[in-house]
This record gives sequence, structure tokens and C-alpha cells, in this order.
Amino acid sequence: MKIPSSFLYDLVHKLTKSEKRYLKIQAGAGNKDYIQLMDALLKQKKFDENQLLKDNDGSKFTKHLPVNKRYLYDLILKSLANFGEKKLENKVYDKITAANILIERGLFTAAANELKKGQKVAREYELFNLQISLLSIEKKLLSTQQQKNREEQAIDQIYNLEMDCLKQLQNTNEYWYLAQQITQFQMKFQKAQTAEQEAFLNRLTQSPKFQNESLASNFKSKLYLHQATATYHFIQGNIEEAYKTNKRFLDFLESNPRFLRIYAERYLATLNNMLIDSLIIGKYDNLTEGIRRLEMTLERPQFKSIKNIESRVFRQRYLLLINWSLSQKEFEKVLEWIPDIEDGLQRFGKKIEKHHRITFYYLVAYVLFQNGQYDAAFQWNNLILNTQKQDVVKEIFYFSRVLNLLIQYELKNYTLLESLLSSTPKYLKSRRSIYATEKALFRLLGKLLNAVNHAEQETLLQGFHTEVNELAKQPSEQRVFNYLDLRIWISKK
Repeated sequence: MKIPSSFLYDLVHKLTKSEKRYLKIQAGAGNKDYIQLMDALLKQKKFDENQLLKDNDGSKFTKHLPVNKRYLYDLILKSLANFGEKKLENKVYDKITAANILIERGLFTAAANELKKGQKVAREYELFNLQISLLSIEKKLLSTQQQKNREEQAIDQIYNLEMDCLKQLQNTNEYWYLAQQITQFQMKFQKAQTAEQEAFLNRLTQSPKFQNESLASNFKSKLYLHQATATYHFIQGNIEEAYKTNKRFLDFLESNPRFLRIYAERYLATLNNMLIDSLIIGKYDNLTEGIRRLEMTLERPQFKSIKNIESRVFRQRYLLLINWSLSQKEFEKVLEWIPDIEDGLQRFGKKIEKHHRITFYYLVAYVLFQNGQYDAAFQWNNLILNTQKQDVVKEIFYFSRVLNLLIQYELKNYTLLESLLSSTPKYLKSRRSIYATEKALFRLLGKLLNAVNHAEQETLLQGFHTEVNELAKQPSEQRVFNYLDLRIWISKK
């Protein structure tokens, strides 16, 4: 099968330094063609096979490029499977492979022994899909002469075990689906903004699976239920309940240490969510301790298997620190971190997920705006406005348009601002209801553009100052002030 060159290019560029070093050690001495190919691909910033051949004209690997591509691709995949500490799943797969080899050689008792070892791990860690694979090999053993004496007992045992595994897998899948539906809703809309969206959430959360925790019949299902419950409370604005749920989630994992290594990814994500909850409800002591625990994951052995752990900790740490500073109105403090944030975003690249990257852009733009650095704020905010596919964190895309109006006003780009005051409300109205605070801001900016003198501008700003303080008291307007606190801006005017 021919391997598309872009697949190989992408795989090579995903390798860590340690993995590349491991590959070269495995290759041994000598100038191997496939290692030359890997080095040549690493030099390219964008894949271009014609340029690859041109730049390496005369190199041995170009003479048989398709063969070397296929060999390098397979070698990387095999090497990565053996690199570092094996996952528990891989240990069970080894037992499955060993059992099949022994059966082929007629060593049935030895094969049964390997299966027994595999089942011990699979049952202990509730690896139901692998239990089924092991049971399927046990079925093969039943047909051998040496196993005939235990056939009747074994048939019942295998049947019952497999039926239980299938039920557990179905239960896990149902809770995975429930958690994913609520998580996707939160990523797209942040909160229910229409009657249809509210009805969708109600259908999910009124189901027996959501209401009755005892229906989650295995460890993984319980994790998915905790995730779904915490996300739902966060969407509904019940942050205290979200915090409690996330804390129970972490306690649940900590009290089952044998599962922590398997679900280290979920632990890290939940710790982040709990820290966000702590920030919102003002549990600052917990926040300080939680950030320390977050940083410590880089040293804990259970988290070594997490892909891109450094980028995860970078992202979570700085988003928490920024939001903490914003909650305390310490805008100047954040300026110290912007160079590190910019460096991290560049260094980690696509390892920072799109919705988190967009969040960084907005927070930095907002901080720069509140510090009066309007040109820099414009540059960061433009990273959002120029994003073609607005398929995640949609609220940020909406409020970045509103922030853009203020930036253009402060930059005295009045002609552009006049045009934006026409297009921005239309853009927002086609996507969601316009908040009263936003309408008041649009009116203010329109009047400021037509003000005949400084005195009239002062009067308009003073009136808006009174109006915006009243609007801030209304629960229905809190979303605006969470993203763009106009009270801070107008007080400086």
C-alpha cells in the first residue's frame, strides 16, 4: 500500500527529541537511507515532495523514495510502540500475541497460562474490550484435545464473562455519549441561549442515566458521569456545584490509585476545571494549591504517558493566572507574562488546541486594551477576527467584534468605526440576541462620532458611565461584563 507523503511528513514532525534519538540509536551505525529521508523531511517547514527531491538531488534515498518512505513510516510506528514505558493495554496485547504463538505450536497449557496473566491485568483495570479478545482465544483452546475435560465448565464461564463485558462496554459507551453531548454543547455555546438549546440540555439531564449514579456500572462510566455533571453545572452557572463535582471526581481517582495512571488525562483536565471553579467562586487558597499540584504533574510518574504534557501545563497555568489577575483587576501584572505566553504559543504550535489558542488571543488583547496599549491589542484581536472557521468558543468571536469597536475608537480610526457600527450589530443579531449593554455602547460610539466638541463628548461619557453601572447590576447582562468590563474602560475616560 502506497503511503501518502504528507502522512509521513506529519508523523516525522510529531516526533519528540527523545523519540528521534531513539530511532537513530535503533538504526545503528552507518548512513542509513531512511534516516537521511527523516532528516530531510524535518528540514522542510511545509511538505513539498518536488522540493524534497530537488534539495537532496544525489542522495541515495531519492533513488528509491517510495520504498524508503514505506520503510520509514512502518519503522516509526513499530519503534513508537516499543518506546518508553508500555501502557497496560499493550501488556495485555503482548499476552494475546504470546498465546496465539503458543497455540500455533501446540503448546496449549502454556497458552492458557499466558491468557490467565492477561486476564488478571484486564480484569483488574476493567479493560473490557481486551477481556473479550482474551476470551475469544480461550474459545479456540476449548477445541483442543487437552482442554476437553474442562469444556462444559469453561463454556458457561466464557459465555457469562463475555456477556458481562459486553454489558459493561455498552454502559461505558452510553455514558461516553452523554458526556460528549454536554461537552460539545459547552464548547460551542458556553451556555443555553435559546429555548431550543435549553430543551436539549433538559432532555439529557433528565434521563435516568444522568439522575441515577448507580446506573454507571463501572469505573470509566462513573468518570464520564462526573464529567457530564460538572460540565452541566458549569453551563448553568452553578459554579459551586461544579466545583464540588470536580472535587469528588479527583477524590474518586485519588482513592483508586491503580486507575490513576490509566486516567491521568482525565485527572489533569478535571484539575484544570476545578481550578477554574475555584477562581470563579473565590476559593483562592485552593487555587494556589491547585496550581502547585498542576505544576507537580510534570514530575509525577503517572503522568509521563500524557502526550504533550508540557504544553498542557503551560496552557492551563497561564490561562488560570491571567483569569485570576483579571478577577482582581490587576491588568498590569499580566503584562509581565505576555512575552512568555507569546513564546509558548509559538513553541507549542498546534499542540495548543484551537479553542484554547483563541482564548489566549482574546485575553491578551483585552489585557493590552485595558492597559492602553491599543496597537498591540489590535494585533492580538485581529488573530481572532481573521480566523476563517469560527466553530469553537463562539462567544469569544462575538465579543472580539465588540472589543474591536473600542480599539478602533481609541486608535481614532473613526471612518472604519462608522462602518463597523453598521456591520457589527448585524453580525451579532444573525447569531444571538444583542445585550442591552452592547446596544448602549453602540449608541454611545455613534453619538461620540457626531459630537461637535469635547464638552459634548464628556457629557455623553458621563451619561454612559451611569447607564453602564446600572446595567452591570442586571443578571441578564453579566455575560457582557465577564468578557468586557466596560465599567473599567469608562472610568478611565
